[in-house]
Amino acid sequence: MESYNGSIGEKQQFSINGRLIILLLVMILPFIAFSILKAIDIYNNLEDSTRSENLRFAKVITYGVDDYIASAGESLALIASNVNVRTQNYEAINSWFKEMSPEYPYYADILFVDRNGYIKASMNYSLKGLERRMVNVRNLPFYRKGISSEGVAVGNFMYSQFTKKPVIYVTYPAYDLSGNKVGIVVVALDLTKTQNKLMQTSTLKNTVVSIVDARGVYIARSNGPDFWVGKNISNTKRFKNMLGRKEGSYSAISADKTERIFSYATTGATNWFVRVGIDRKYIHDQVKHQLLNHFAVFIPLLLIALFGWFWIGRDVRTLHKRMEYLSLVDPLTGLWNYRKLNQDLEAELSRGRRYKKSISFAMIDIDYFKTFNDRNGHQKGDDALKAVADTIISVVRDTDIVYRYGGEEICILLPETKTAGAIKVAERAREAVEDVEINGEIAQPKGTLTISIGVATYPDDAISKEALIKCADIALYQAKKKGRNKAVFFSEGYNSSPYMVK
Repeated sequence: MESYNGSIGEKQQFSINGRLIILLLVMILPFIAFSILKAIDIYNNLEDSTRSENLRFAKVITYGVDDYIASAGESLALIASNVNVRTQNYEAINSWFKEMSPEYPYYADILFVDRNGYIKASMNYSLKGLERRMVNVRNLPFYRKGISSEGVAVGNFMYSQFTKKPVIYVTYPAYDLSGNKVGIVVVALDLTKTQNKLMQTSTLKNTVVSIVDARGVYIARSNGPDFWVGKNISNTKRFKNMLGRKEGSYSAISADKTERIFSYATTGATNWFVRVGIDRKYIHDQVKHQLLNHFAVFIPLLLIALFGWFWIGRDVRTLHKRMEYLSLVDPLTGLWNYRKLNQDLEAELSRGRRYKKSISFAMIDIDYFKTFNDRNGHQKGDDALKAVADTIISVVRDTDIVYRYGGEEICILLPETKTAGAIKVAERAREAVEDVEINGEIAQPKGTLTISIGVATYPDDAISKEALIKCADIALYQAKKKGRNKAVFFSEGYNSSPYMVK
């Protein structure tokens, strides 16, 4: 558009309105371009962090499943060793099972099945009732698997013949006093109750958690379990994506027609798949929400002047630093998290190599913490974990750094510290936790909440980050093996470290 202003021949290319529009476009177009790039960056970061967080969450649940199956196996081993079981005193066994019922609310039944497949004792039925019914399970897969096993065996999903509820049978062989196999002892895990136990950590918004067995059958699901448990998805692509892999992630449309980003991990004892999926729409909404916040802050500043861009830049940098800080801190304990540990440990090892300094690493685990949670509830468990973290922080040195490794595990990075010094710090932490009063600890096996600690040192035990953590974890296992409430360094019992070359 051309216009004339002033003397003849003085030509002005654009009117005032045109210039204002151009100025507005010059101000807005960079912002639009920046917003598009910001949206892409936010989306990519959110998707990456979602996959990572989903995988971490799936692993937490796999640990719970493995622990749950192991606990059932331990109970069965104790039952199988009972003299009444070994002498086939069915009347005494049946009475004992009924007495056990209140102690095991997640068990739909406890059974003794003889070598011929007949149920001889049950938590739910009288001896006369069993004799009258003459129930034989010889042709059921859990019996065939259990009777041929020399240890704990886990059956497939099925509906109980007695209760008609969805169950998983866990079995253990029973022997008479001469060592001859006389049958199996069995617990039926009630999946309607187990559902809540396995999913009790599923608190993430817009997230679906499910457990699928190796045949593709839903064992548990956080959303709509009554409908989904027992359904078979073995022919679906989303199930086939997981076959042959220990862990991973993928995007798929769920059976409820919702597109989700999934991460999965497999259990150790049963080879079940634990999947954690978050709605992709939720990620889109988060991107929109962050962009709306971005516009809401930026546009008023645009109307004031161009230099508002610098204020926005400052706010964005501050927000980024704050988000970066929050991403490195565990929200429950206030300790640095696993991500920060990886950063710091790499840096300290690099510094140790350069200046030839020792670095020690202590892995800490709360003893019988599952028992504490089961008896006191997870809220008190969280409070206890926070109390342990605060106690450890209060006794370590100013140069030591405390992290939450995951679950009930805490670790300490001790720069420029040899094994002897690290053990002193570990012992101080162990004694402090043992001495501090923690609400609910009276229910612990020894009446007090304690910790076990494993210590490893660079370069004496290991020369890489992964190997140092592994050595500390092995030492922690030795502390547990020695009776718990102990601090053990890796070199105890080892003439040389197998991790020195790693």
